[in-house]
Amino acid sequence: MVLELETIARVDPGGMRDIIGSFPEQLADGIRRGLGMPSDLANATRVFIVGMGGSGIAGEVFAAWVANRSRIPIHPIHDYRLPSYAKPGDLVIAVSYSGNTEETLAATAQGIKLGCRLVAVTSGGALAKLAQEAGAPLVEVPAGLPPRGAFGHLFGILPSLGAEWVYGDLRGELERATVHLRDLRDHLRPQSPLKRNRAKLIATRLKGTTPIVYGAPPFDAIAKRWQTQLNENAKMLAFSSTLPEADHNEIIGWASDASARRFRAVILRDADETPEMHRRLDATAALFGRHAKVELVHDEDDQLLGRMLGTLFLGDFVSLYLAALRRVDPLPVEPIRELKERLKKTPHAKG
Repeated sequence: MVLELETIARVDPGGMRDIIGSFPEQLADGIRRGLGMPSDLANATRVFIVGMGGSGIAGEVFAAWVANRSRIPIHPIHDYRLPSYAKPGDLVIAVSYSGNTEETLAATAQGIKLGCRLVAVTSGGALAKLAQEAGAPLVEVPAGLPPRGAFGHLFGILPSLGAEWVYGDLRGELERATVHLRDLRDHLRPQSPLKRNRAKLIATRLKGTTPIVYGAPPFDAIAKRWQTQLNENAKMLAFSSTLPEADHNEIIGWASDASARRFRAVILRDADETPEMHRRLDATAALFGRHAKVELVHDEDDQLLGRMLGTLFLGDFVSLYLAALRRVDPLPVEPIRELKERLKKTPHAKG
């Protein structure tokens, strides 16, 4: 069988399956590393979480999780620059696993110049040096992983940083979520047989399609993670989008274009959807399914963070099993390395 442990191990010589499986332990490690953050972070009036790719998604998921109970605005930033309204006293949380992401370094340097306060989260590199030179708090995470494989380390730190400006016991919620994830892992890991493994079953249904993953807030950030894991691990085109916005444009293509059968809509659902959103997503799935199959995904934990991270964990395993079905090594990301090399050889534009 293609999705037996031995077959997956042959396709995955670098051990992405073990990296994915370590998610609960990574979160626990992140919680520990985030303790003891400076109390003056409580005085922040606005927060920018700067990061790209596998590092930046940690800020996206955190901001989505706490959006309805933060007493200050939280802005995930994926760019070379902070917004024009950034000002002295704002807090910049710079997240770069490698510490050498050029967009993150540029935005962080701008924040320092503007007089923003800084916290750096990294395994080292130029970002660690920048933080040390600025006298800013530095939270170091273990090195040696692909950035997308360090999500738990990076995300696990953020509840400690946000403890003073987000209502609720964030660390306690994260600790409870890790218990759910450890239980979920037993059902999703490669040793679990196909007929009892949701990730394997979903992967077999997505094989040969182009997935478009949908989520309504706060699951839009989880949909983005599904997309990027399918892109990087399974080496396949996949896209993500947000509901209800997609009901005002993309739904036309799903319901009207016969070529939609080449795609697969994956809709992330939640037990706490409002009645309005529940009706909308039911109707949306029916219309999306006019020319294509629709995959509905949900998690059954009793708290929001557990459901968010459980759905994320499921998507990570789906990407692993799609890599196995496609017979591609999930670990290397050669086009990203090649792009970075080309950028090094291209002089910056003047002016």
